[in-house]
Amino acid sequence: MEELRFLTPDDVPACLALATGRGWSHEERKWRLLLATGTGLGLFDGSTLVGTTVLTRYGDAHAALSMVLVAEGRQGRGLGRRLVEAALERADAPVVSLHATEQGLPLYEKLGFVVSGPELVTHFGVFTGPPSGATSPPADPAALVALDAEVFGADRSALWEAYLGFAERVVVSASGFAGCWADPSPLVVGPVVAEDVAGARELVADLVSGRDARVDTADPGLRAWLLENGMREGYRVAPMVLGATRPPGRRERLFAPIAQALG
Repeated sequence: MEELRFLTPDDVPACLALATGRGWSHEERKWRLLLATGTGLGLFDGSTLVGTTVLTRYGDAHAALSMVLVAEGRQGRGLGRRLVEAALERADAPVVSLHATEQGLPLYEKLGFVVSGPELVTHFGVFTGPPSGATSPPADPAALVALDAEVFGADRSALWEAYLGFAERVVVSASGFAGCWADPSPLVVGPVVAEDVAGARELVADLVSGRDARVDTADPGLRAWLLENGMREGYRVAPMVLGATRPPGRRERLFAPIAQALG
């Protein structure tokens, strides 16, 4: 039987090979961020990595599950379920969330997860609209962390400490804040926190005008605006939770996550 082990930074090349072998993007910086801020689990057949998942805990209130991958040719053997169950045993939180692909959805439903909102749709392309000029660099990181905790419903200060060094830019406006990062391209926008869709548009425009970018959002108004400004729709994932019917916090203000993998 495959051996379950904790993943370390030394396993990142194997994680990347596994991910690209299944058609996922080559995102080395993201894998390193996830393993630095969460717990990675891997299934190994000898020295060969054949499955992964990452669990990111936010205090004792919430945990996010991500990067559930099984090597090509190993599907249908229960490896994905084994990985998810091992992560859930270590979650130690009343609510666990994830973003599910169409292929993964049946497994998560069997384990008790429920769909908790509209699909998150990925938009790609060069944003053709002008910058709004409505943002400025953040003056008080502590205020960002406090607002993020209110909107997300959990204290993510440890993640933010890492994210502020990971992000290319973080900006604030009258209605909220947003950040972006690259790995190495396209530019990924996230998070986006705003009072309304107009505020979200201001933030996104200042981050991505003229850039090849990616924005993940479920908001229909923001999605329509992205399409009008040169960004095409890509894949879709379903937000799911275990232990609740919806995620905590004021999620109506969260227009894009830091990354799907981080809830």
